[in-house]
Amino acid sequence: MRHAGDVSAVLLALLDAHPEGPGWARSWLTDTLRASLPGYGEDDREHTLRGWSVGAAWGNETLVQSRPLVRTNDIDPIDDLLRTPASCVVAAFSVQSTGAGALVAPPAVKLSRFRRWLGVRVGQVLPQDLASHLRSSLPGFLSRHQVDRGDGELVFLTFLAQLHAAGGLRKTYSEPALIREALSATARAAEIDPPHNLVVSDGRTFAMLHQAGSLVSFEPPPVDDAAPRFGVTPTGVPNRPTNLLLHTEHPPSDAPQHGGERVAEGVFTIDVRSPRSIER
Repeated sequence: MRHAGDVSAVLLALLDAHPEGPGWARSWLTDTLRASLPGYGEDDREHTLRGWSVGAAWGNETLVQSRPLVRTNDIDPIDDLLRTPASCVVAAFSVQSTGAGALVAPPAVKLSRFRRWLGVRVGQVLPQDLASHLRSSLPGFLSRHQVDRGDGELVFLTFLAQLHAAGGLRKTYSEPALIREALSATARAAEIDPPHNLVVSDGRTFAMLHQAGSLVSFEPPPVDDAAPRFGVTPTGVPNRPTNLLLHTEHPPSDAPQHGGERVAEGVFTIDVRSPRSIER
C-alpha cells in the first residue's frame, strides 16, 4: 500500500522510424503527457513530478540526461525527451504523491546502461537473498560494471547476462527473438511477488517485460496536414512510423487519451524501423 509522500515511477518511450525528419508535434506531446503523466499537468494537485532520467542510443554510445531532483516547474521534461533525434528514446519519471507529511524523496528509478544498451526496471525491492544470488550469478565483465548496486541495475545486468548466455550480446545488434528469450529468462530468475516491469533497448530494438500496471500506446497526429507522414491502417507498419509508449504502475482512472490503446502484458519487442508492430 502506498502512502502520502510515496514515490512511484512512470516509464516512457518515443519510437521513431525516421528521427531525422519531423516526427513529434510538441503541442500534442504536451497535451498527452498532461493527461497521462501524473504530476505534469498544472491542475494535478495530488502528485508532484520529482525528477527524471532520459536516455538514447546514439551510434555506439548511450546518452543519458538525469535530473534526480527537480525543485522548479521551469524545467520541462519534453526538452530532454526531444533533445536527441534518436530512433528510440527511453525515460523514467519519479512521481511523488502529495499530502500532509509528504517528504521530498529521491527518484524511485533511473536508467542503467552498458555499451549501447539502456535499461530501467520498476518493481518492489528484491529480497536480500535473491539479490545476493543474482549478483553472484553475474559474469565477471558485468559484475565489474555495477555502479549503484541498486535493484534496477541488478535486474538489467541479469537480463544482459541472459542475453550473453544466449549469444546475443556478442552481436552488433541482437535478434529480437533472443532479446525476448533473455527477458523471459530474467523473469524466471528474478521471480518476485508482486511482478515487475523491465524496459531495455539497444537503439534498434525496444523490448519490455510487462507484468503489471498499465501500458498504453499512443499514435501522434500528422505534423504536416499537406503531406502527412502518419496514416491509420489496420496493421499500420508502413504508414505509422512513430509510437509513444507510456507505462504507469496503476491503471489510469480515465480512458486513454488521444487514441491511446492498451498493450497486453507479456514479453514483446518492437523494431524501431516499424514502431507500430509488436512481436511476441
